[in-house]
Amino acid sequence: MLGYPVPLAMATQHPDSASRGFTAEEEVEEALRDLLPRSRGGLGLDEKMIDYEGKLTPYHQVSWVLDELLKHGLVPEEDFLLTPRVPSERLEEPERQVMVLWGVIFANKRSLEKTGRQAVRYIINPMSNSGYEMYVLQRRILKLQRLAEEELGAKTGYIEVIPLVEDYESLLHVDKILEGMKNAVLSHLGIHYTSYRVLLGKSDTALAYGHLTSSLALVYALSRLRRWAEGEGARVYPILGVGALPFRGHLSPWAVEVWRRQYRGYSTVTIQSGLRYDQGPQAVERVVDGLLEGLHEEPRLLDPETERLVVAASKIFTREYLRAALRLAPHVERVARFVPRRRARLSSSEYPRSLEAALVFAGDRELVRQRPQGVKLPRAISYAASLYTMGVPPSLVGLGRGLRTVERSLGGDAVEEVVKLLPLLRLDVEFDAGLYLPGLLEKYTGDEKLAAMLREDYEVALSYAGEPRPAPEGYEEALLEAYEAIRRGLVERAAAAIARAGVLRGSLG
Repeated sequence: MLGYPVPLAMATQHPDSASRGFTAEEEVEEALRDLLPRSRGGLGLDEKMIDYEGKLTPYHQVSWVLDELLKHGLVPEEDFLLTPRVPSERLEEPERQVMVLWGVIFANKRSLEKTGRQAVRYIINPMSNSGYEMYVLQRRILKLQRLAEEELGAKTGYIEVIPLVEDYESLLHVDKILEGMKNAVLSHLGIHYTSYRVLLGKSDTALAYGHLTSSLALVYALSRLRRWAEGEGARVYPILGVGALPFRGHLSPWAVEVWRRQYRGYSTVTIQSGLRYDQGPQAVERVVDGLLEGLHEEPRLLDPETERLVVAASKIFTREYLRAALRLAPHVERVARFVPRRRARLSSSEYPRSLEAALVFAGDRELVRQRPQGVKLPRAISYAASLYTMGVPPSLVGLGRGLRTVERSLGGDAVEEVVKLLPLLRLDVEFDAGLYLPGLLEKYTGDEKLAAMLREDYEVALSYAGEPRPAPEGYEEALLEAYEAIRRGLVERAAAAIARAGVLRGSLG
C-alpha cells in the first residue's frame, strides 16, 4: 500500500466529474481502474470508497468490485481496501443501513474464503456528531456478523467504524466524538480500538459557513486530534475529504505542495471524480506523489489563544458569507436543477442542506429574518457548480468582506494569523478570481446590493494574492450558453454547457 499502515489515496464515488457520469454497473470497472497499479494502466490508488450515503448503489456492489479486483490478481489488505460509506440512519431508513451492512459482510465472507484476507476492514458512518452513533453502528455490525456465523457458518473478519465528521460544531469537537466512541464501544461491547481512522469533510461546512470557516475548521480539527491522541497514547489516522476546486478543498496538482502544508497531519486523502476524470491520470499521479512527500508530518498544535481566535474569526467569516449566501440561495436552487447528475443519487429533497446551524453560530438576528422561506439548497457539489454557473466563484463569497471585518474587529494581527494558518488561501483566490463574471451574475439576479458585496469580496481578496489565473479559453462562452438555456428551460442544453465549463475549470463543483 502507498500509505502503510493505512491507505493514502482513497478513490471515491463523488458526482463531481464534469466530463462523464457513471451507472452502478460502470462503477465496478471504475474501481478496477482506480486500484490497478500505474504499470498496468490504472491510477495506482490503494482504497476505494463504495458509497451508499444518499446514493442508489446496489447492495452487492462491494462483492462485484471485489470479484473484479480478484480476477485481475489484486490482493486485499496488500493492494487495496474497500471501504463502504453506509447510509445515515437519521436521514434514511435504518432498514436500508442494515441491508447495506449485510451486503458488506457477505463481501468479506467471499474475500476471506478466496484469499484469507479481508477486503473490508472499515465502514464509514456519515454526518457523525456523537460517539454514541459509532457505538450503535459497531453493535449492528457485530450482530449481523454473529448472524452470518451462526446461520451460514461464515467467517467475516473484524470491521471497525470510521466517523465522518462534516459539520462545523462536530469538527471543533472531534476529540469529544472520539472520546465518546472509545468509552461506548469499550463499556458496552468490550472492544478496545488500538487505532482510529477519522474522516474530516470540508464540503458541508463550506456550504453552510463559507470557505474560510470550513478551511479553519479542518486545521482546528487536525490539531484537536493530535492533542487527543497524545493524551490517550493512541494512534489516530485522519482522512481528509476534499475535492479539486478551492471551495471543496483545492486538491489539484498546481496546489498540492501548499495543500500538504496547510493540512499536514493527514494519513489518507480522498481522490474524487473531478480530479480523476476532468484533470486526468497525470494530474492524479502528481497529486499522489505530492501527498506521499508530506505523509508523515505532524499536525500543527494550536494553543488555546489561537483556538479562540479561530472561533472568533470564523463567526465573522460566517456572518459575511451568509449575508451574500442567503440572497444567492433562491437563484442557486433554480440553477441547480440544470446541473448534470453524474451518479445515481437520491433526490436532493431527501438529503437537503440547511443553513440553520450556521445562522445560530453567526449570531445575527437580521440574518435570521432574511433567510428565504421554503428554499432547499442542493448538496455541496451541485451548490458549487450552480454558483460557478452564475459567475460566482464560491470560495470568494464572504471572503474579502470577512477579512476586512476581522481586521477592523480583531486587529491586523488576527488577519495575519489566519493567513498564516491558511497558506493555501493565496492559491484559492488566484484560481477563483479568474472565474468571477459579474456581468453574468447581474443577468441571473439583478440584485445590486448582492453585486456590490461580491465585488468587495473579489477586490479585497485579491489584495492577499497575486494576479488571478485567467479563465480557460471558452469558459465564459460556455456559461453564457448555459444562461440562455436555463432562461429558456432547455435542460439538456443547459446541462451540456454547465458540464463543458466544469471540464475547463477541472471539476463540476
